[in-house]
Amino acid sequence: MSGAEDRRTKRALVNKDVVINGVIKAEALDISIDGLYIYTKSSFISGTIFEVSFKIGEEAINVMARVQHAQPNVGIGVKFIELSAENSEKIKSYLEG
Repeated sequence: MSGAEDRRTKRALVNKDVVINGVIKAEALDISIDGLYIYTKSSFISGTIFEVSFKIGEEAINVMARVQHAQPNVGIGVKFIELSAENSEKIKSYLEG
């Protein structure tokens, strides 16, 4: 996720609370079917895998994600891994709005 030209899927701007590994509170700034961009002051290394939790409407989404791009003291771009078909459909419906 190094730039707009690398984005192959539709993205939506959001302001969603997210929780990383059940303890780090952060804010998602955009979402796609593939991942999130998360505003956080916490430092992460590219390749780090963790659980991220957020809501789509009233539905909770818990998914493992890998840091694809890290900007220290700014945020991280994460790619979902092991996204269930059910959660994928929730995100897809949200994006199609």
